[in-house]
Amino acid sequence: MARRLLQLICSVGAAALASASLQGQIVSVATSLEAPAPFIATNPALQASLERIASRSPLWREAAAKILQAGRHAVVVTPDQVLMATPPGVRPTDGADAGLLAEVAPIVGRDDAIDAAIVVVNLAVLEEEYRDSDLPLIEFQRDLDRILAHEIYGHAVPYLLAGHLSGRCADPQPRERPSDACAIKRENAIRSELGLGRRLDSGLDGLSLSRRSRR
Repeated sequence: MARRLLQLICSVGAAALASASLQGQIVSVATSLEAPAPFIATNPALQASLERIASRSPLWREAAAKILQAGRHAVVVTPDQVLMATPPGVRPTDGADAGLLAEVAPIVGRDDAIDAAIVVVNLAVLEEEYRDSDLPLIEFQRDLDRILAHEIYGHAVPYLLAGHLSGRCADPQPRERPSDACAIKRENAIRSELGLGRRLDSGLDGLSLSRRSRR
């Protein structure tokens, strides 16, 4: 299968980001990828997670098929693959917010149309935390699957299925129970299919690493 260079370019000031935590705007994400697929990544650990989830989740596969048919996709990257724009007069910087574990930015065109989403996963932080723990590799893999279930199925997929900002599926709002929030409900649907437990919090308590750190 021929390889190609996928370059998502958004002019500064034209790409609206629905993620409140992404400060500034994405200028570009460039990565070498296989032929089009609904969810794509170049990092081996991220790609392996995508494949694990797809192999065990009918809901995930159904959504992926619909997104592929619509000609849309989500690109899963690490912070170093993202070029961010900063305020006027300041040069763009490499990398997304290093303090965040993961986040989603839909790429918005005319009339709030969405054909793609960028999913940024701070894999280096997660790997470093696991190296400093005594948790087995399988727990790292499970946590990564939980993170992608939330970011992709919880946030990116609703945008991509709608093809519009109206598809926004939010995290818990003030005074809302986390388990009632749209994104966490969707995450839990995938977790159920994968046997990854049920998320009841709005933070990181649902991750194996977080539970291990409190022992």
